[in-house]
Amino acid sequence: MNEFGVAGWLYSRPILHEKSMTLVELPGTVRALGLDILELCSAFFENQSAKYVTEVRRAIDDAGMRIPNIAVDGPDISLADDVARGVHLETVKQWFHVAHAVGSGAIRVNSGGDVDAGPDELARIAEGYRTLAEMGEREGIRVLIENHGGASYKPGNIRYFLDTVASPWFGTCPDAGNYPDGTWEEGIAVMAPFAVSTHIKVSAYSEDGWQSRPGRDGVDRSSDLKAILSTLKDAGYDGPFCIEQGVSEDDLAASATGAVAYVKELLATL
Repeated sequence: MNEFGVAGWLYSRPILHEKSMTLVELPGTVRALGLDILELCSAFFENQSAKYVTEVRRAIDDAGMRIPNIAVDGPDISLADDVARGVHLETVKQWFHVAHAVGSGAIRVNSGGDVDAGPDELARIAEGYRTLAEMGEREGIRVLIENHGGASYKPGNIRYFLDTVASPWFGTCPDAGNYPDGTWEEGIAVMAPFAVSTHIKVSAYSEDGWQSRPGRDGVDRSSDLKAILSTLKDAGYDGPFCIEQGVSEDDLAASATGAVAYVKELLATL
């Protein structure tokens, strides 16, 4: 049975911009909503020192939270420069150790690259994921790809990465509200069989599940959430649904709890 939690990016405004909350406070904030699953974001970590990460781990344990994934932003494994790409890969590898420290079973690593990446760029990205999946196997931490910009915006590219790496330690983190230009149907079909965790964005409590989501960059990311949930169910997905966006930007608690209730209602109709 699927469980519900929060994708930490829901709280990016108070943590990163308003500075009214810290990562250490986030586990208790989410637990107060009646949820015990929280995806962390690398951008929320002040540093990776033992002292600080211990503080984060204690906050997680005190709140009784479970961490399915750390969304790692920043490094670019698509770079053509061998030295720079190697440095970026080593930067990603540090997050395996943080994942161990906070009890996370996965790290999400972006593909980087261009939307229209050519064969050489796609091959570099795939090789980067293969390298990380091999380390993930040694460390017992899965590596996930999300439809999160760059080359990963095209479902065919994600299929190529999954087929090329072909490792049980390389899976997906579908974002139900992030498929551009009507690619949600193909995208979720590619990602669902390999899904480990899922991001849910809710913009309206529509009965049919349709979520209208025009992007700030002018790219439409509207999708049928009910159909996406159905595809995940048919694929046997049993991972968490992590709320990353709700209907209210001003009341994040209400956004999270309202989205959970709404997704449960959609699931009940499947």
